[in-house]
Amino acid sequence: MTITVRAELRVLPDKREEFVNVAMALAEATSDEVGTLRYDWYSCADPRAFVVIEEYTDSAAALAHNQRCEAFLRTLAELAEITSAHLHGCLGPELEGWVAEHPFAHAHPPMCQEKPSPRPS
Repeated sequence: MTITVRAELRVLPDKREEFVNVAMALAEATSDEVGTLRYDWYSCADPRAFVVIEEYTDSAAALAHNQRCEAFLRTLAELAEITSAHLHGCLGPELEGWVAEHPFAHAHPPMCQEKPSPRPS
């Protein structure tokens, strides 16, 4: 099952241009990653607000991306604050641990993994 991530970031004052350059370099670096299906950045009317939508074949591919692009991700963290992150899919223990450590992050497992409530008689 794929892993989809939607994260919102708020760029620090006077860091927009540098942030955009690093985000575009990061997107380019993902273009040949095995297991990365989508990596798209979006902006809006607020010049400091950005959204990234990522999709990976599975949790191993998401973790491999984080490891491979560690330097880019570290630089982005110096230029912007993640205000929310929503991870959808079968995350596995490492991604679930990351979500548990970050109050802005939320895990969304597939509903097919939930046990149905007993029906009233």
